[in-house]
Amino acid sequence: MKVKILSIATAALLLTSLIPVTAGAAPAAKMKRYSVAMKKAHLPSAPNNGTDDYRCFLLDPKVTEDSIIRTIEFIPQKKNYVHHAIIFRVTDADLAEAVVADKNGTGWPCFGGSGLGGMLSTFISSPWLSSWAPGRGKDISPAGYGTPFKKGERFVLQVHYNLLAANGGKVETDQSKIVMETIPAKGARIKQLHVELFPAPVELACPAGVTGPLCDRKQSLIDLAARTSATSAFEAAGINILCGQDPFKPAASLSSRCDKVMTSNFTVIAAAPHMHLLGRSLTLTLNPGQSSEKVLLDVTNYNFDDQSATTLKSPVAVKAGDTIRVECTFDPTLRQKIAQLKSLSPRYVTWGEGSSDEMCLGVIAATKA
Repeated sequence: MKVKILSIATAALLLTSLIPVTAGAAPAAKMKRYSVAMKKAHLPSAPNNGTDDYRCFLLDPKVTEDSIIRTIEFIPQKKNYVHHAIIFRVTDADLAEAVVADKNGTGWPCFGGSGLGGMLSTFISSPWLSSWAPGRGKDISPAGYGTPFKKGERFVLQVHYNLLAANGGKVETDQSKIVMETIPAKGARIKQLHVELFPAPVELACPAGVTGPLCDRKQSLIDLAARTSATSAFEAAGINILCGQDPFKPAASLSSRCDKVMTSNFTVIAAAPHMHLLGRSLTLTLNPGQSSEKVLLDVTNYNFDDQSATTLKSPVAVKAGDTIRVECTFDPTLRQKIAQLKSLSPRYVTWGEGSSDEMCLGVIAATKA
C-alpha cells in the first residue's frame, strides 16, 4: 500500500501552481532571477512499445542565499508532447543518490515520483515545489504565502512526455528549463501552503460493441505494467482499497467517487482538477449531504488543455473529522474519436501513468490551522 499511495501523488501531479510561495511585500530591487536548463537534450523514448516517457533530471539553480520563492515557471521546449512536469526539492538525504542517477545530465526513468529515497520517502525527502500542465504558466505566489529555498539546494525536474502528441509522430529532443524569482529569506514573513490530494478509482470498460484482448481488465493491467512500470499496475488496486472498494472485482462505471475523512485542521485556499483525455467533469465537496456542505471545486466541462487552479473567493476552514469527496465522470467512447487515442487498441481503462490511461484527482492548496 505504501508504494501505491505515493505513486498516486506524483502521477497526478499537479497543483503546485497553487503552492508556490509568498512573503510580505519586498522591494523589487531585492528580487533575484535564476534560470536553469536541462544539462543535455533528451530524446524521449517509451519502454516496451509504450507511448509515455517519464524522465527525471537533476538541476542546480545555484541559489546564492537562503531565499523565498516568489515565482517559479517550467518552460517546455517541446510543448506539443510534454504532458506535465513536476519540480521536486532535493534535500541532503537524496542528493548523493540523485547525482549518481543523473549521470551528469542524462537523467533517469521515474514513473511515479522522483524515484529517490524509495517510494516511502519520496514526498518526505523530495517534496514538490511546483508543477506544470497544459494551460499553466508562471506560478506566482499569493500575497502572504511562500516557499523557502535554501542556499545551494537543487531541483529534480520530472517531465512526462506523451509521445502520442508528437507532431506528425516525429519525436525530437527536448531541453526544457526552469525560471525562478526569489527574495531573501532574512526578514521575510511567510505562511506556507501545502498540498492535499484526493484520488478516486477509474474503472472504464470498453464501450458497447468495442472488443479486443485489452478489454479484459487483467490483461489491461499487465499491459500497463509493461509500458510504464511494475508499480503502476498496483495503483488501481491501491486506490480501490483506499476508497473502500473491492480491488479484485471492481465495478466498471462511467463515474467515480471517493470520500476522505480529514485528520487535521486546515484552510483551503485553492483547488485544481486532474484527469486525462477521457475526463468530463470533476467536483470536490466538503461534507456532502450535511448542513455544512460546501462545493470547493466544480469543473463541469473538463478541458485537458486548461488545468489551471481556481482560487476560492473566500478561504474555507476544514476540521479534523470533516469529509471531502471527489467525483469524476468519463466518456470512454472518446478513445475512438480523439486523434491521439483512436489508433490504439481498445482497452479497459484504469488509473495509470500514461496519457492513454486515466486519473481522477482533486488537488487542494491549503494552510495549516
